[in-house]
Amino acid sequence: MAAKKTWKKVLYEKQPYPDNYTDKRMFLRDLRKNIDIKEISFYEAFSGSMLILQEFCNVVTFVLIYFCLLDEWVDPYTLLFTTNILTMIGFVFYLSHFKRGVKKDFGSYFRTVITFIVFGRLFSPVLHTLTDTISTDTIYTTTFTMMLVHLIFFDYGVGAAIVSNSLSLSAVIFASICLASRLSSALNAFILMTIAIEMFVLFPVLLAKMKSPLFFTAVFLFIDMYLLLKIGSLLTTLYISVVTLISLICPLLYVQYQKYKENIYGPWDEAIVDDADNIIDDLNTGVENHS
Repeated sequence: MAAKKTWKKVLYEKQPYPDNYTDKRMFLRDLRKNIDIKEISFYEAFSGSMLILQEFCNVVTFVLIYFCLLDEWVDPYTLLFTTNILTMIGFVFYLSHFKRGVKKDFGSYFRTVITFIVFGRLFSPVLHTLTDTISTDTIYTTTFTMMLVHLIFFDYGVGAAIVSNSLSLSAVIFASICLASRLSSALNAFILMTIAIEMFVLFPVLLAKMKSPLFFTAVFLFIDMYLLLKIGSLLTTLYISVVTLISLICPLLYVQYQKYKENIYGPWDEAIVDDADNIIDDLNTGVENHS
């Protein structure tokens, strides 16, 4: 009987072997580990953690603004005026540095702002009384859960499958509505929802263009520490612990344990077809050579 043809690891050649056949001598010989693995330095891990810390501080700042309105620590109009001025400064900076065709789009921006102000003010009484029959403990638990969902699915600039801008934004807006419904007046509810739009819809657009998040992170840290110290030492200690965990402990652990990472590659992996453009170029080259 004639010997079988020597098996070759090719995809488009008829061979007298099953499709899932692998030569035992070649199975482990094709094993590869940690192909194109880039070791992350502590500075790179620390810089990445600043993106997470920044959004965490953003959420904490918004919750503290809610308590400022709830306990009347600050005048609502002063708070609204201050946040609107800061938003306008950021908006002008964004238009002047990252946006073209400002004059053409100014009318569209202006109409969007006016529409939000009118509809937000009209529907603020509805938002204010939306959860009257629900206990405050339930509202706070729901808010905590939605804020956590927002932080988990937020886009930190990493192309991961877990990222979902729509889910993250929907969760934080729902949490804002829950908190707004516990304020003392419809005006305060309108102010809180306006600040929510500024902090969670408009502000991330500017941050996505800024390369260094350290400045805004430092500003949020200062504001949070100042307000938390007025509330109590327990919350301040908890806040410092979480900040330390995010910015120092997690990057240190990541850098320390990345040496144990081991990705293996071999004949058991699915076949990966080359880029279609490269395949077409190869076919054209073959046709020319044959001609």
